[in-house]
Amino acid sequence: MRSVFELLGIVLVRFRPVQRMWGAWLIAVNAACLLFITHIEAQVALAAVGLALLAQALIYQRTRFIRLLGVTHLIWVPMLAWMAVRLAAVPEEDVAFQAWLLALIATNAISLAIDAWDATRFVRGERQPHYVW
Repeated sequence: MRSVFELLGIVLVRFRPVQRMWGAWLIAVNAACLLFITHIEAQVALAAVGLALLAQALIYQRTRFIRLLGVTHLIWVPMLAWMAVRLAAVPEEDVAFQAWLLALIATNAISLAIDAWDATRFVRGERQPHYVW
């Protein structure tokens, strides 16, 4: 559990301002699933985020804050594809849920692109932890 708090502390306190704002946005959009928890999409998002965070905590315990932490977001790929297909079935009057779903899909897709760049940098040799709590 301590590793989870250290990870959140690094993202919300130690990151540079732009990365910190992005991290806060990513956390907020994903945590907003709790507002829509009666929807299956929100339940799947909560499970995916929980699994990713647990995996990140395990990686962090062993290697600290390395560029490979983002590979835990790979679970989002099938989730986002499924949610994009489900988007058409969301009733038009459920505006808040629809807005959250669009924000989640866009935000997590951008995060996956950032994660791919970080993984590339890791493979190219940037393997040292770059943030510490």
